[in-house]
Amino acid sequence: MKRLLVFIYALIVSIGMFATGQDGDRILIDGEMWVLLGKPLHADSLLHSSLMNILPKDRTITTANWDGYTGYWSIHDDRLVLDSITVSFWDDDARKYWQERLPASDMRQVFSRYYDKDDITATWLTDTIRIGKGEQIFYMHAGFMRNHEYEQLLAINRGKVTGRKSYHNRVVVDGFSFSMLKSQEEIRAKFPLDLKSYPELEGAKRIIFNIRDMQLDSLGNLVDCHVRAFIPGQDRDKKPSLEGLENRFKQMLKAISPWKTLYLNGEYVSDEKFGYTIPYVISK
Repeated sequence: MKRLLVFIYALIVSIGMFATGQDGDRILIDGEMWVLLGKPLHADSLLHSSLMNILPKDRTITTANWDGYTGYWSIHDDRLVLDSITVSFWDDDARKYWQERLPASDMRQVFSRYYDKDDITATWLTDTIRIGKGEQIFYMHAGFMRNHEYEQLLAINRGKVTGRKSYHNRVVVDGFSFSMLKSQEEIRAKFPLDLKSYPELEGAKRIIFNIRDMQLDSLGNLVDCHVRAFIPGQDRDKKPSLEGLENRFKQMLKAISPWKTLYLNGEYVSDEKFGYTIPYVISK
């Protein structure tokens, strides 16, 4: 029962985290400090809970750092090592934040089973972690959904670094983006649908187009995508097929060239790589 409660707590915390962009931990690689786009301690809910119990209760908690700590990591002999943890406090008199560092030696009661050669080795972790530095190329206001100019993917197996891939992320084509559409007038001008050709829209006041899985090439051409259209508030059992409208909208998307195209970790993607929703007003 205790494990279940701890798991539920960790799940609730993780859901809250992804509601806004999160500050990452830090990791020292080859003498350079990178942002670790994640929290390795979240991989073990019991370990995470134990850590929370020893951290100062009056530390600063923000919507960008729900746990109120930043882990500092490094790679020693191909092992992922936790060097220290910092927490922040607010000084009312000085009107500024100050930090306190907890070295590994002060956290033995939590990490005693993970010590190896006097280091805290992340043997609880088997995953691929992402680290970044430099200019931010892509940002989505949720969790760690962002990409930096330089990134590495580190494959971790029980705390051991078993593989590493490096990427130079960048904007390769500065073309059309959905974010350019600021009004209904601009949407209708960009996508001039002949709505009279679709009797299934009779009586509808608006359509919602959901576009996802956009596949782009290196020149900014749309190779393929998935388009779903639906009429808000319509009875699910009486919902007509909008396949013809969806196909037409996809054709119009493919006719746009070039699209704004990003090169992120080996793939050419849209700056709306997680999809986009367009409300299309028929009548007010």
